[in-house]
Amino acid sequence: MKGKIKDNTHGSAAAKTWLIFIGFGVLTLLSPIVSPTTAAEPPSSNDRGCFAYAFTTSQNHLFLLESNKTAFGSNVTIKHNCEYIEVYTNGTFEAITYENQVTFPLDVGNNNIEIRSENYSKNITNVFIFPDRLSWEYEYYEWENRNKVEIDEFISIVTAQSRENWASILSIVMVFSLVTMVYWNLINSYIDRNYCEEVKK
Repeated sequence: MKGKIKDNTHGSAAAKTWLIFIGFGVLTLLSPIVSPTTAAEPPSSNDRGCFAYAFTTSQNHLFLLESNKTAFGSNVTIKHNCEYIEVYTNGTFEAITYENQVTFPLDVGNNNIEIRSENYSKNITNVFIFPDRLSWEYEYYEWENRNKVEIDEFISIVTAQSRENWASILSIVMVFSLVTMVYWNLINSYIDRNYCEEVKK
């Protein structure tokens, strides 16, 4: 009587596959424990480095202040991430703050700004500040030079608008008069050509 031989190749292959998966799982779980790790404390706020920048505001425009540049707006804002800053303008102490920003007025014209902290210093030299209106650049130059336009020649905005309104009204009246005269002459010439006037004796 012949016995049947059972084929266990599929079972042994499945067992090998499961052993490989279990081995990889154990290695994955043990790798953080076995491998050397390094850890360090995050740098403190004093070690990160201090940085500050200054800008002026005019209408909806912001002007970053740098050396030998021009900006509009007489209020300067300085933002920083330092523990504190001291601000000097033209060699004179202006402000000290432990907050993230400070705002202070600045004279129109050439200015030098120095920002100091414990391990930080920034100098902004020869920055020219215009008044807080972009359209004043021409007027300010002319007022400073005083060689072409006198102060008396400037007029207020209300006066300029009033003159503009009067000019518009006079233009409308003149155009209406001219159009009326032209049409009147055309109508008269048409009547003279096409109609006869009856003369009674």
